[in-house]
Amino acid sequence: MEITAILLAGGEGKRFDDTLPKQFHRLSGKKLYLHTLETFLKVKSFQEILLVAPKLWHSTLLDDFKAYPGARVRLVDGGATRQSSSYSGLLACSPTTTHVVIHDSVRPFVSDNILHENIRLAALYGACDTCIASHDTLVYSELGENIDAIPLRSQYLRGQTPQSFSYPLILEAHKKALADGIVNASDDCRLVLNLPHPVRIAEGSEKNIKITTELDLILAEQILRLPSSLPPLPSTHSLQSKRFAVTGATGGIGQALTRKLQELGALVIPLSRSSSYAVDLTSEEETRLIFSHILSTHGPLDGLINTFGYLKVAPLQHLNADDIQKLIATNFTALAYACKYCPLQSGAHILNLASSSYTRGRPYYAIYSGMKAAVVNFTQGLSLEYPHLLVNSLVPPRTNTPMRRNNFPEENP
Repeated sequence: MEITAILLAGGEGKRFDDTLPKQFHRLSGKKLYLHTLETFLKVKSFQEILLVAPKLWHSTLLDDFKAYPGARVRLVDGGATRQSSSYSGLLACSPTTTHVVIHDSVRPFVSDNILHENIRLAALYGACDTCIASHDTLVYSELGENIDAIPLRSQYLRGQTPQSFSYPLILEAHKKALADGIVNASDDCRLVLNLPHPVRIAEGSEKNIKITTELDLILAEQILRLPSSLPPLPSTHSLQSKRFAVTGATGGIGQALTRKLQELGALVIPLSRSSSYAVDLTSEEETRLIFSHILSTHGPLDGLINTFGYLKVAPLQHLNADDIQKLIATNFTALAYACKYCPLQSGAHILNLASSSYTRGRPYYAIYSGMKAAVVNFTQGLSLEYPHLLVNSLVPPRTNTPMRRNNFPEENP
């Protein structure tokens, strides 16, 4: 089998009420379609990935592809409709193509399992569609004013993508559709059924949403934060001799990260009030001077990991001005100073540790949780401001650290 993936990225973003097409909106700092593309790049079954997009955006896409050297991706001009874009992708396939997997680029949560099942079913039956059950009651109304029927829900499914086919079969279906005057079909499987030819069903996923509105984008951000059931992928990158600055390096998480980085051969520059690089990072001048010294000694770094934090559990009315200032300065101001002054080479990493409390303000440590929400939003903004760097935020679960034990002595850490 020679399988070509066709990613459709021709949307105009009308339902976003935005001039920027939806596939170029950012999801956790990365363009939406790139999340999808990266999933497809990990599947070795594809001989080539065709990205079908408006020619107006090709230069932007080519710039994005520079981050994926050697990727088996080719651009194809999109059409005015989904049907014409899909057909353009089919016509651009390599002559050796035997099967195709067609997918919406704005469905970033498609899984490896769904892709492999599509490939299996397309090989066996020639055509398959990814579908999920409908949990809502379906209503049929011919004119949209009155209910004409309520069909049996169990007999109706919600269609997703990918849709996968034998290449000669789907090409024949498109040619027949054009000959029959069908030019704006919203679904490739419909064209195959018109041949006629049966279409097998592949089980989809509730997570495999299509992002077409701003509400979908908000939901997608939350899906990204769901725990993954996948095992961590083994890293192919060595940290040997890489240089990292770690703030809060003498604290619980910072100390553990420092040890791990050193075990992996990295050079760690520990920054805290009591480390070998002693500094008060809440002071802009001290922060500027220490990073200036680091630059002259080590040159631009490969990464900055901000782990510091300060928590005091008490009602707001019991906090004095110094308490409030320390909570804000330690949990946010110092992080901003570190990101501003740390000398980093192009392609380096910034990793800002937040807290699970950022999602909802917590009583008795409202300032702390507010600052952690600020860290997440700051990181998202900085990732756009610094496209030459890899800027991310990590939200660890409850962790057995001295800070947690001191503030919640009654809990099992």
